[in-house]
Amino acid sequence: MKPLTVGILLAAGLLVISCKEKTGAAGGPASGGAAVAKADGHVLAKKEALPPVGKVLTKESTMEMKDAVLDIEAAGQKMNGTMSRKDTKVETFEALGATKIRRTLVSNTNDGKMVMNGQEQPTPAPADPLVGLPVIIEKKEGTWTAALESGTATPDQTTALDKVAKEMTKNDDFIIFGDKPRKPGDKWSVDPKSLGTFGEAEGLSGTFDVEFVEVKDVQGVSCAVIKTVFDVTGKTSSNGGEPGMTMTLKGEALANRSLADLIDGDSKIDSSVLIEGSPASQVQMTAKGPMTMTTKSTLK
Repeated sequence: MKPLTVGILLAAGLLVISCKEKTGAAGGPASGGAAVAKADGHVLAKKEALPPVGKVLTKESTMEMKDAVLDIEAAGQKMNGTMSRKDTKVETFEALGATKIRRTLVSNTNDGKMVMNGQEQPTPAPADPLVGLPVIIEKKEGTWTAALESGTATPDQTTALDKVAKEMTKNDDFIIFGDKPRKPGDKWSVDPKSLGTFGEAEGLSGTFDVEFVEVKDVQGVSCAVIKTVFDVTGKTSSNGGEPGMTMTLKGEALANRSLADLIDGDSKIDSSVLIEGSPASQVQMTAKGPMTMTTKSTLK
């Protein structure tokens, strides 16, 4: 059975439409100004969502699940228990050109606990093979590629690099907002299928509703307050011959988005998650519980 981690549940930045509050010397959106609701609306995204050349975007994300209820049946034996997990990731993105970025996974820590039938079970998480290694992400002939800045990648690193390149092909902000000007009070729905993947889940269905609540001054930065309500279901792809799992995530996010810089930042998602299926031959599993995700980004 492959390890169950919160990390497969969400991708950073899919549901969170937000901005980093201005923090002075610590960094933040480059532009400020009083909050003003433009009569003709605000464009909230752009096709190439990259930091300005010469700038470094730092992202910190934490995903936490507490006391999720586990039900497992293996070879006719039923087991019940709980699982808690907290994953924290810090990564930087330095724009080297219009379509070239240096990405570094600074750290990726995992802490978990699983109790089955009253017995605590080990919950090892594999180390990310790209921690501490600069990766060059570049668009070549219309396709995003990812490679180690120096050295030859191992098979595990090659797999991880492929995932990094795949993430760059998604621009969920643009899918959600497009380049149509939006005004406070606007509400609209996004077809989850258009988002492609949800974490490692594919073939998405359900509902994804967005509301532009208001324009708000956040410590000198003019931001759009965005509320997202979602109820989506997808299936993870198979891995090493093991079948995929069905995942359902239901909840909402309330966050801010810089109108000047259009960058993600401080935000929070509150949700419930349900995972069910067969992670291995003759094994059936259901996991259900609350999950939160917070993100913090700085641009400097």
